[in-house]
Amino acid sequence: MSSKPAGAPLALEYHGRAAAVGHWRRGQELIDALAYIDPLTPDVKSAVDALIEEEMRRSAKRPADYLKDLPPVPAPKFEGHPALAAEYARVEKMEPMQQLDTTRYRLDPPPQAKRNDQAAWAAAAGNAHAQLEHQLNRVTNIELLVKYGANAWRAQGALDEALLKQLEAALAALRKQIDALNRDRKLQQSKAGAELRTLEDKYYSALRKNLEIDSACAAVAEEMARLEAQVAALGGGGGAQQQQANGAADAGQQQQQQQQQQQPAAEAMEQ
Repeated sequence: MSSKPAGAPLALEYHGRAAAVGHWRRGQELIDALAYIDPLTPDVKSAVDALIEEEMRRSAKRPADYLKDLPPVPAPKFEGHPALAAEYARVEKMEPMQQLDTTRYRLDPPPQAKRNDQAAWAAAAGNAHAQLEHQLNRVTNIELLVKYGANAWRAQGALDEALLKQLEAALAALRKQIDALNRDRKLQQSKAGAELRTLEDKYYSALRKNLEIDSACAAVAEEMARLEAQVAALGGGGGAQQQQANGAADAGQQQQQQQQQQQPAAEAMEQ
């Protein structure tokens, strides 16, 4: 409540700050706008945009600095996963990814210098057997795909369609909830807006009455001061005249009361 000069009409001021003990936004500025009924004229929007731009110009924060107010990201936990830990360390150091080893996918003979090395030929033969098993596995997969692939794709398509319908139903239900929430919010705000307008009219009506009363009191005080000045200017004689006038008025009132008391008795005697 701000200080007001003496004699000014009472007008309440709302600061809009949460001050209750235990309030989750205690000490912060509260925004109690009603979006569905509060008008937003182009002039007001331009003024708000200008305030935001001015605040951004005066602010020392850069857009990247706003993330500093957030809590730090928790450290990753790779216990029991050395491969993930090594890959995370590589990405953190910005090192390039190691190229894939394609030698196991080629059927190369031993190099010229090891053509007489039995171990080298054994490794090449083992690689050939691995490549052969790999090709046999590919052939088996192709045969299974030819035999069951079409039905598998149809089943997967049916499953995807069922999931799509389920997600669409969930989305429709969520949109329905959002529409219901917005509808209820609009109805509540419209009802609150009508009540606020009624209270606002009552407030301004009371404020106008306070102004009228304040003006009337000032006029009465001015008239009393003028009469007191006249009485003081007349002096003692004026006081005696005032007493005589008051005595005459009292005598007239007593005579009128006596006539009122005698009138019922006279009417009864006539009857």
